[in-house]
Amino acid sequence: MDTLPSELYQIVLAATWYADGLWGEATFDLYARGLPEDWGFLIAAGLDPLMERLRAMTFSEAQVSALAQYPVFKQVKPAFFDYLRRFRFEGSVHAVPEGTPVFPGEPILRVTAPLMACGLIETLAIQIVSASSLIATRAARLVAAAGGAPVYDFGSRRAPHPEAALLAARSAYIGGTAGTTNAAAVLRWGVPSIGTMSDTFLAAYGDQQLAYDAFRLYFPGIGHLALPDDDPVAGVADLKKFRGDVLSVRLDHPDLGRKAGEVRAALDAAGYASTRILGSGHLDEHRIASLVAAGAPIDRYAVGRALARVTDENVRLAFRVAERQTPHGPVAARGEGAARWPGKKQIFRTAQGDTMVGVNEAWAMERAGGVGLLQPVAADRPTLAQAREHRARAVGALPAAVRRLQDPAEWPVRGPG
Repeated sequence: MDTLPSELYQIVLAATWYADGLWGEATFDLYARGLPEDWGFLIAAGLDPLMERLRAMTFSEAQVSALAQYPVFKQVKPAFFDYLRRFRFEGSVHAVPEGTPVFPGEPILRVTAPLMACGLIETLAIQIVSASSLIATRAARLVAAAGGAPVYDFGSRRAPHPEAALLAARSAYIGGTAGTTNAAAVLRWGVPSIGTMSDTFLAAYGDQQLAYDAFRLYFPGIGHLALPDDDPVAGVADLKKFRGDVLSVRLDHPDLGRKAGEVRAALDAAGYASTRILGSGHLDEHRIASLVAAGAPIDRYAVGRALARVTDENVRLAFRVAERQTPHGPVAARGEGAARWPGKKQIFRTAQGDTMVGVNEAWAMERAGGVGLLQPVAADRPTLAQAREHRARAVGALPAAVRRLQDPAEWPVRGPG
């Protein structure tokens, strides 16, 4: 059976609301409850992929029939399953632009839709925005650690499945990576491509020089070559036929800083002064920062696992009800299970911090020249490159103390009321 877009318990809750007549609209906030240790902010990402999934979200006849026959639903009236058959997400979504740094408790998304619809989209919203935002933030931290040297996404083979790899490549580019190995991201969004010959490619020829010759014959303009892991310095001598065509060499070594110095000396002595070293091998922002601080002659960095498998329980995205429409008007949700701050909110950012106000009070901030961060999601969306540029400006506008890779200062966030 096709993958269901919701978890089973969310369908159970929706069936309860349906039977009890809770058909009115509600507003839900999607926000981070915290940040990982040493993270001063979270980069919002994943909005466009989420909206694509929401617009396409349906329950197939096979899925609905299977649910109707599942013992848990034996007392549920047929009308609810007809509702699932007709389901289309038609709510309104306000969101901070992708690439915006956000802080705990602030809505990344504000969704207004029928209560049942909000419940049914919860898992999709958390999955896509959480994974995307974590990867975009990790990428921004990697780029900051590299001190101007390009960082490339080499994480596709480390991702659990192709869709996750594509989402990671997109998010990493928003976060500031210079390119990716992911073919789908290159073709779909124009993310710059990067890649080197692999150890498998070298082994397939049984002779390293034959492998280099074949690569040079068919792809003379690529010029990104891998040095052998066992003796990268000796591998420099095998590049002689390429001469000026060798743009960069990939170096993967546990003692990356020391070995980069040896390879740099060998490249310079062999006449490859313009050839750049691409460093790789279980890199994260802290190891890159250490290499930069030590003056390692590494010109660019390839990062795989640290981008493809970003998980941190301390972020814990929540999708919680902030307000419900009742026959007597809107009622702010409070107490256990409600959003951190009640009511429908807008966020305003100044050089001194963030302030959240109720949407009915936002006019005063706007009249004073403020621009709310939560904007209606329109069909005409910023491009991926524009989201990347926005991230650079928005993060750059934060105080240096908030952007520190370790022990960052806390950005002030004031809730409504």
